Amino acid sequence: MHKRILGLSMAAMLIASACGSATTSPSPAAATPTAAPPATATAAPTPAAPELTGSKYVAEPAVGSPADTLVVAEWQVPGNFNYYYAQANTDIEAQAPSMLGLLDTSFDLKYVPDLATAVPLVSNGGVVINGANMDVTWKLHDGGKWSDGQPITCDDLTATWKWNVDPDNTGLAGGVIGWEDITGITATTPTECVVHSKIFEGYLGLFAPLFPAHYLATIPVKDSATKLYPLTNLASGVYSGPFIPTKFAAGSQTTYDVNPFYGTVSGGKTPGFKHLIFKYYPDNSDGMIAGFAQGEYDVAMNLNHSDIPKLKGIDRVLTEDTFTYEQLSFNNKRLLEKTGSIEDVLAVKTAVGLALDKKQITGQILGGTVEPIGTNNISTFAWFYKQEPDSKYDPEAAKALLDKAGWVPGADGVREKGGKKLIFDFCTTLRPYRIDSLTAYAAQLAPIGIKVNPMPVGADILFGTWNGAGIQADTPCNLIHGNFDAAQYAFVSPLDPLGGYNVYTCQGIPDAAPHNGQNSNRLCDPELDAAWNKVKNSVDFSVVRDAMYTVQDIYSKLAPEYPLFYWKNAYLVNPKLHNVVGNPTVSTVLWNVEDWWLGQ
Repeated sequence: MHKRILGLSMAAMLIASACGSATTSPSPAAATPTAAPPATATAAPTPAAPELTGSKYVAEPAVGSPADTLVVAEWQVPGNFNYYYAQANTDIEAQAPSMLGLLDTSFDLKYVPDLATAVPLVSNGGVVINGANMDVTWKLHDGGKWSDGQPITCDDLTATWKWNVDPDNTGLAGGVIGWEDITGITATTPTECVVHSKIFEGYLGLFAPLFPAHYLATIPVKDSATKLYPLTNLASGVYSGPFIPTKFAAGSQTTYDVNPFYGTVSGGKTPGFKHLIFKYYPDNSDGMIAGFAQGEYDVAMNLNHSDIPKLKGIDRVLTEDTFTYEQLSFNNKRLLEKTGSIEDVLAVKTAVGLALDKKQITGQILGGTVEPIGTNNISTFAWFYKQEPDSKYDPEAAKALLDKAGWVPGADGVREKGGKKLIFDFCTTLRPYRIDSLTAYAAQLAPIGIKVNPMPVGADILFGTWNGAGIQADTPCNLIHGNFDAAQYAFVSPLDPLGGYNVYTCQGIPDAAPHNGQNSNRLCDPELDAAWNKVKNSVDFSVVRDAMYTVQDIYSKLAPEYPLFYWKNAYLVNPKLHNVVGNPTVSTVLWNVEDWWLGQ
């Protein structure tokens, strides 16, 4: 699994049904009963403000003393332990037990306090609007401490802000969106912090995670990519979560010990285990599934729709419909180089969309475990969702479109124009269903005159960070460096409207120094940027909703990517483990790992 990430502003992302004795969790549909507006509803009445708080989650109290070791399994190995550089969800998973933000997102899609004690909103006085500016008051836990015993204060907010905007910082996945709008941070008390900034819609997810000022001060910003929370020496870092990482063994496991100061930020809560291990089965999900039957771990991560048929007969399987969608992302910059004009790029992308049979992928390759989706990447559960035209399967229309654009089939059947040929590298990970999908694409596109070279690579290559180990500027199929023509992977439909800003705006293209951003598709469109900036610069729900309608209209028209289907996540869970609740956000099932405990 890969999910591009943008802090908690991305957190919609992730209905649970049971297999055997599985525990079920409420579905996003139940948690957010917002009707999807019709496609023509851009002039609809102002909607009621979405309910951002009020989670119904209540943990089952632990019985007995903490158990010794919780073992979590994952088939994708992390390549990074610094959230702000991370490009893959497995990196987020590894950090989740250790690094907290001011807020988190609960299973029912509500913001809940974490290092902060409350969720600041305009409605509760936590946010005060002053013309084009805003003051956001964050209240931290009095007496809260980092894993080394140092106090958590407003100085940490200031340091995290300044670290993000430092010109020596390179390769930030989320860029400096929001951070650059801050003009100052005032400490009313050591733990009451007022953030002064321009109006910024995504403020709730900005400090996610919060970094310790005293630890940041020990590493020059220019060396952060290699020396701040390095995988080779995780014990050198300072943390805030329930578990502290102590050692990373490449391809094997990450080991964590309980954080002795976690109770200072959790109201005295004590994790249900003394130790935590992330056990890795590199690129071997089948081996990981087999390991569950052998009792090798307690919870399996990162299984999905493609694995569900293999899980029959397993005692406890937690499945959930998700906000995560599989998509084929186009590299617009490379397509421009290979076709010669923006008009041809759009013609080729449209032709690909017409010629790809989504039902073959979801039906034949995935066994009908998921359903195809249309041209919109926003979940129907989002309060700002707008219905867009459905995708069509029409290879003859694809041929006609390419004919009209002047692309003529050559002797080998591949279309050409002006000395250029429609030959493209399609990349993905080593997951079998993705490799099968690329093979299917090659067969589906060949009849319309497009040749596809399927190029599956390791997840560490596809999602490697700009400065990642083993990643060079020309590493084939690396997304962030743009070394692909199209790539299949998963993305997460955002809960916060601003979640896609750095993925679809010109500002998010990472090519120029300092190489910040996640716009791997490299689409740059002034009209789209203008719509996103209306979202970014307002906290008025009606303005934000209408701007997001426009964003979806343009997205559907320009096709930076081709949505395929929404995922189903699956977790294997030790039947004796309590409080394991699926979560439709980037936090995944680990969102409440501190509440897990082992019964008899």
